[in-house]
Amino acid sequence: MARIHLDASETDALKELFNIGIGRAANALGQMVHDEVFLSVPEMAIVSRDEALELIVRHSAEQVAAIRQGFHGQFSGSALLVYPESNSLELVRSLLGEDIPLESLTELEQESLLEVGNVILNACLGSFANLMNLELTFDLPEFMKGQSQKLLAISSHDLTSSETPLIDDGHVVFLIVDFITGDNTPKKHHIKGYVILLLDAVAVENLRQMIAKMLQGGGGGA
Repeated sequence: MARIHLDASETDALKELFNIGIGRAANALGQMVHDEVFLSVPEMAIVSRDEALELIVRHSAEQVAAIRQGFHGQFSGSALLVYPESNSLELVRSLLGEDIPLESLTELEQESLLEVGNVILNACLGSFANLMNLELTFDLPEFMKGQSQKLLAISSHDLTSSETPLIDDGHVVFLIVDFITGDNTPKKHHIKGYVILLLDAVAVENLRQMIAKMLQGGGGGA
């Protein structure tokens, strides 16, 4: 199956879709931490798995912390929320407060990132599914840490166990997510992360059809 190429209007439409979901996630996170949380998606692209890896390494580092969540239904795949390892503790500190000792932050890192990942990934996947008018079931999120290349390889390997094989090296919806807490305060944090959706062949074909519907003005409800 050929690679999907989106023009500017198609890219903007999909990016806006995910911005809506991310906005809902920001509201939920703000209620959790009793502070303003701003999330946005300044960049989005559909790329190969290898290209996604190059983007992560170029923008951050090879060592990352990630939350992975599988999804199943009329199409299947894996979603990952990825942060550079050096930023993961900063993210936890921004959510839990400046006064938390470093050793406590390390202990709380996995639990906190799992909670954040669950909120953000469900928001993205929920928007994705709503647009396609599909029902998806979700696996429990899991925490992963290590080299980005290995994490993407592991997640892609999981997809090969589904009934529908990966096409080529797999399509990836790659989102850059800006994470800002405590805006307009001395404690403001600005952290960049990535949401990666690894899609199987059925998901890619559904995405192709959904884009065609959007262009005809008959897209599904969000």
